[in-house]
Amino acid sequence: MKKLLLAVIFLGMTQLSAYSASYKLADQAKKRGDYKSAIRYTLEQLDEDLNSYGENAKEVIISYGQLGYFYEKLGEYDKALKYNLKALKIEKKLLPKNDPTTATTYNNIGSVYRKQGKYKEALENYEKSLKMQKIVYGKKDSLIATTYNSMGSVYRKQGKYEEALDYYEKALKIREEALGKDHISTAKICNNIGLVYYKQGKPQEALKELNKTLKIQEKVLGKDHLSTKNTQKNIDNLKKDMMKK
Repeated sequence: MKKLLLAVIFLGMTQLSAYSASYKLADQAKKRGDYKSAIRYTLEQLDEDLNSYGENAKEVIISYGQLGYFYEKLGEYDKALKYNLKALKIEKKLLPKNDPTTATTYNNIGSVYRKQGKYKEALENYEKSLKMQKIVYGKKDSLIATTYNSMGSVYRKQGKYEEALDYYEKALKIREEALGKDHISTAKICNNIGLVYYKQGKPQEALKELNKTLKIQEKVLGKDHLSTKNTQKNIDNLKKDMMKK
């Protein structure tokens, strides 16, 4: 889900730095999950970009975007926000209105704010991203479903369950149409809907959604996958709670 959004930031621009040694080393570190090394190499790349192209360049946007992503992965949200905002500033100068790269940056900023518990700011940035995404991709694109799902999660964190359900259901409808009812990304949204119903004190509805999740996970991932086992555990615990009442 997250990877789909982040991919847009490099689309059509990656080739600008693809042959740099620092860029390649950062990419290799990212694939290993070694984000500290990825940051070190990307900072080296950033120095090269600034020296070669100056502050206002597409190459610099790539490096800032990567740094924002890596710092978010490490939980260093202030630094992640700093670099995402730097990327956004340049994007506004260089890129056309409603460019998909800018839409992705707004989404990434929203993600950082969400993890910081700054829900108002998160929703504001998700809304900006969503508006651009609808113009660029149309209203039924899978990326839009990802944004709807993120917004649903913000409302769920706030305890605003009706709003959360509204956005999750929008996301689910698009996912089912775009990817199919048995796709693992569809299962994730069913799981989120189940969590909301559980929080609302609606165990039957929650159980229905969790069973949908489990069915897809067993089909796609197998019964022994950790995600499948976790869902089965949640179902078992929910059934035990229902028997007590």
